[in-house]
Amino acid sequence: MTWANDADSIPFAVGEKLTYQIFWGPFVVGRATLEVAGIEPVDGHNCYHLVAKAKTSGLIELLFPVDSTAESWLDCDGLFSRRYREDRTEGKHHRNTESHYDYASKETVVTNRINGKQHHVLLDQPVQDVISSLYVVRTRRLMLDSDQVFTISADTTNYNVTIHPDKRNLVWVKPLGDVQALRVEPNPTLSVVSANKGRMWFWISDDARHLPLLVNSDLRFGSAKLVLFSVITGRVPSATASKNGSASNFASPMASNAGSSEPAP
Repeated sequence: MTWANDADSIPFAVGEKLTYQIFWGPFVVGRATLEVAGIEPVDGHNCYHLVAKAKTSGLIELLFPVDSTAESWLDCDGLFSRRYREDRTEGKHHRNTESHYDYASKETVVTNRINGKQHHVLLDQPVQDVISSLYVVRTRRLMLDSDQVFTISADTTNYNVTIHPDKRNLVWVKPLGDVQALRVEPNPTLSVVSANKGRMWFWISDDARHLPLLVNSDLRFGSAKLVLFSVITGRVPSATASKNGSASNFASPMASNAGSSEPAP
């Protein structure tokens, strides 16, 4: 398989792992990770296997436990989603679904993995899922007050989401120190935020890596933040490994320091 995207133009690689502390107000209430876990074939096409996890801890775990794993398979050549899987527990609510974007059949098949029920939805264009969109944004040239639009699939609905960088500032995070960053607000935002009359901003490093440094959500009942806590840098896959769809030859050669972090602005 040939790679349409030059490796130098992709700011992430297999083995990259970003760890975040989750803050509720001034309190650390859990951790989250974003990881490029490998390269796997879906429908005969090599895909980045992206894994996002979040888990609460401490007192919040007793009051309202959250344990979430979301997986995305991002087409290596076209940079669009081919599969998305979510297993999430929030309090007493549990959700386990998988969306298969079957471009050959022009349909999205959404499967409830708890009861086996399926929904079939027309698929007439490449789409992103919630996780793949975070990585695709990193491949784009971001500029102040310059909009970019993504089609994001959520359950059985496609949304045209506008990404609008509106501010540049220094953001301090534990692994990197002061980093020049762009503030980006997606519109519309995630349903959990809009349902609580809130807004969400991402701070993304204004450099070649476009690392998500900070996520800030202001909700009706409080403020939540995800702050970058540690970085493991991945490696660009070899031609042989990418053809075989295997991640066995990949390593994670560098890890930035981990330790207690402070909220960024």
